[in-house]
Amino acid sequence: MSEPQKRVFIFNGYGMYGGAYMLYQIGRVCFEEFNTPVFIVQNYKGKDGAKRFFYPYDFPTISPKQMEDIITEDDLFVCNPVHSYYSFGSRLPAKKLMYLQGANTYSNLDTNFNYYVSVSQFVQQHVKTNFGVDSPVINPFIKLATFNKGIQWDKRHKQILVLAYKKETLPLYNELVKRYQRKYPFCTLTFKKIRNMSQKQLATIMGKHKYYLTLSPVEGFGLPPLEAMSSGCAVLGFDGYGGREYFSSSNSYVVKCRDFDPLVDFLHKIYENPDIGKNFSENSIMTAKRFSFEKFKHNWSHYLKDRVFVD
Repeated sequence: MSEPQKRVFIFNGYGMYGGAYMLYQIGRVCFEEFNTPVFIVQNYKGKDGAKRFFYPYDFPTISPKQMEDIITEDDLFVCNPVHSYYSFGSRLPAKKLMYLQGANTYSNLDTNFNYYVSVSQFVQQHVKTNFGVDSPVINPFIKLATFNKGIQWDKRHKQILVLAYKKETLPLYNELVKRYQRKYPFCTLTFKKIRNMSQKQLATIMGKHKYYLTLSPVEGFGLPPLEAMSSGCAVLGFDGYGGREYFSSSNSYVVKCRDFDPLVDFLHKIYENPDIGKNFSENSIMTAKRFSFEKFKHNWSHYLKDRVFVD
C-alpha cells in the first residue's frame, strides 16, 4: 500500500493582514516544493485579503469543522499565535506548526504544537522568556518587484507618509505632532495619512514620497516600514522592537517607542533640509533586498524538509 498523501491546512490564510498572507505563503512553499494539497481553513467565504494581496494559487477553502472531520496525523496544520485560543494543539491529530508573527496580539500561547518558528529575534526572545518556547527565526519577505525603489529622490513629494490603519498609532501621531508644534510653532510640516490600500497602490505612493513615519509601538517584524525602505523612502519613527531586525543607523532614523524628543528634533531637521534623509533612502533600498521571497522560500523549504516532512 502507498503512504497517505500529506496535506497542509492553513488557518485564515486569506485574511486581510500581512500575517495571514505569510501563512498563505508557507502553504505556497509546501505546494511548490513538496507537491502537497493545500487547504485554507476559515469560517467565511471568499478572500478578505484579495483587495490588498495577490494569490498565485487559488487554494480551496474549508470550514474548521470540515477540517476537523478529515485531518489526520499525516497532515500539517499551520496558524499564527493569535489563534491560540482555539486550542488546536490539543485537539488536532496532525503535526502542528505555529509561525510566531507578533508579541502583543495574544496573552496566552498554545504550547501543544510540534513546531514553532519566529519572524524575528525579538519574537524569538519574547516567546522564550514568557512561554518557555524555543523557536528558530525565519524572516518574512516583501515583494521586491512591487516595492521597487520608485522615482528619483529630488522629484519626490515632501509630505511625510504615515500609515494610519492601526488604532494604537493615532494617539502617538497626535502626541508627536503636538510636541513638534509646541517646540517649533513656525516650522510647518505636512503629513499624509494612508490606509486601506492594495500593495500596488501602497508601492506607488511610497515610491513618490521622501519620508515615511512609523509609529507602531510593537511589531513582531514590521513589513510596512521595510516596504517603504524598498520603495526608496527614508524611514523615521519608532523601531517597534521587531524592526530592529533590519533598522540601522545608516538606513533609518528610529528611536524607542514614546521617545518623542529626538524624533521632534529630527522632524525639524527635515524642515530645515528636506534632503537630509537621502543617504537613508539609498542605504535602505540595499537593506530591503535581503528580505526576498526567494530567501523566504529557501529557508522554509529547508526547515520543512529537515524538521517536518521527514520520512
